[in-house]
Amino acid sequence: MKTAGWSTRRVARQVERSECAVRTCWEQWTRDGTYVRHTGSGATRKTTRREERRIVWQALVDPTVTRSTTQSDVGVPVVPQTISRRLAEANLQSKRPVRVLPLTPKHRRLRLQWCHARATWNGTDWQNVVFSDESRIVLGTDDNRIRVWRRPGERCNSTHVVTRHIARTGGVMVWGAITYASRSTLIVTLPWPARSPKLSPIEHVWDQLKRQMPLRYSVHDLEVAVQDLWVHLLQDYIRRLINTMPNRVAACIAAGGSPKSS
Repeated sequence: MKTAGWSTRRVARQVERSECAVRTCWEQWTRDGTYVRHTGSGATRKTTRREERRIVWQALVDPTVTRSTTQSDVGVPVVPQTISRRLAEANLQSKRPVRVLPLTPKHRRLRLQWCHARATWNGTDWQNVVFSDESRIVLGTDDNRIRVWRRPGERCNSTHVVTRHIARTGGVMVWGAITYASRSTLIVTLPWPARSPKLSPIEHVWDQLKRQMPLRYSVHDLEVAVQDLWVHLLQDYIRRLINTMPNRVAACIAAGGSPKSS
């Protein structure tokens, strides 16, 4: 791009790098004929191989370990970003854990029966179904603060899954239903101790609602905010969720009734 007469600023915007980085790379190319970093250049690593192995080992033994805990245990004065980089070099990334309800063998059997009975349904069949559910929306922030260190493809490993239980805190219980073409009026309900595993796409609607929920300090204000978000929920988003039902059913069957597909 530089040989074509592009300015440093234009190249930086195109490759999404700083002008300083582009300028340094171009100067090295014109001087040495290469842009490859010289051996031994760059900052000296702050950790030894042994310390790096221990950092990775801690994340594998306890995927929920925090960077500050690892920093204290390893005993080296490094910043949290250094620990993240060492784990990234081992293909370990910080992700939010999958949250599932505990399943008994009976639960898995019933899930399989339900999915087998509807395995041949197509998108049109699911468009004729009303999906209804209730969800508890609590005051304050959501409790999804736990993170786990895992490699790609390990999302549903048992060590990276957090069992979800019903919370006991101030909030409102709401009920709603969705169809391919519309949605119900949102109804504030009494608390309901439901524990049934769900394949319904409305679970994703609740998740989206909670992600967009602004902080509220009273139950009344929380109810008003929930109603407003529900009214402005895009119907096209609901349609896309319902269109995933054939794949959800097939994935549950392939997983032997486990919560992997939920």
